[in-house]
Order: sequence, then C-alpha cells, then structure tokens
Amino acid sequence: MFPALRLWPVLLLAGCAQVFPPVTRNAPPVINERSPGVTVTQDAPPRLAALTFFATTAFNEARAAACTEKLLMAQAGEEKVIRYRGRDMLSADGLVDNRARVYTLLPVQDRIRFELTLLAKVSGTTYGFRRIESARHDPLGINSHDYAPLSPSGTETQQVYQRLQRLFQELDRCIEGDEAEIIDLHGARSGT
Repeated sequence: MFPALRLWPVLLLAGCAQVFPPVTRNAPPVINERSPGVTVTQDAPPRLAALTFFATTAFNEARAAACTEKLLMAQAGEEKVIRYRGRDMLSADGLVDNRARVYTLLPVQDRIRFELTLLAKVSGTTYGFRRIESARHDPLGINSHDYAPLSPSGTETQQVYQRLQRLFQELDRCIEGDEAEIIDLHGARSGT
C-alpha cells in the first residue's frame, strides 16, 4: 500500500535514518575549505583545523569570562572551562551539545569539543575555535562514534559549523550585554 512506510523501519535499523530536508533557497551556504574563516590541515586526508569569526563588539575581560562559563560545559575530567584569562585574551576548553535529533523513537546526542580563544582587536573581538572534534551517541549504538576530527566539508561539518556559529553569536550578544545581565550571571557585580 505505502512502500515508503514499509522501507522506513529497514532504513532505521540499517543506520540510514538520518534524512535531511531537501535543499531550499534559504539554506545556508555549503561549508568547505574555501569558506571564509575555515582553516584546513595540510595532512592527508585533510581535516577541519579551525573556525574563526569576528565581531565588532569590544572585548571585555569580565564579561567574556562570565559568558564563557555560562555558555560552555567543561570537558570530561576538567573542573574549569577557562584556561587563561587576561586583559586582551581568553582561552578555554569547551564542550557544547549539537542538536539532539530524534529519529522516530531513537534519540541521538551529538557533542562538540574544542578550544576557544577570544582575542581583543582594535575594532572588535576575534573568536577562534580549534581542535574541533565531534562525537555521536545513540542508545542502540548504530551510528555512535567517539570524538573524532571532522572532514573539511560534508553534512556533519556543516552542522558543527552552524552550531559553533550560533555559539559565537550567543557569546557576542552576551559580552555586549548590559551590567544587569552580568550581575545575573554571577550573582554579584563582575567589575568589583
């Protein structure tokens, strides 16, 4: 009657359940080694080395630290997110969830770990993500994999790029936020 409905359980059990929506006109551009801010290793096979974003928001040490602590999770075995905090730079090891997907009844958890560096520039702040690795876990173990470097292009790289771009935008909005927002982050004034 409906051949596609009969085929769906087979695809789900075979690990081919990740169905992507058709390409639309409003789709984000494809990410590859020629995309702005994308750095690729020279090794064979090439891997995604770093992503860099720039914002005109001025670097603020206290706000950057508070926002980083708020938006990033510590990596396994680590207590702190921030490794170095200075007047014009912040360095952190972070972990974020990439959208949890649900294939019918099968939840999938993606995580991205990386090193983040915020650098003050004359006209703004540079956000650099490097040593980017992605891991996937599903309860059945069909598509699970431990942390691994990403290829310079592809679906997983596209999803990681979009998630880190959203994180950059959230960090930037948080850093340029008002004093009340920073007080809320720490429960006390950050400037004292």
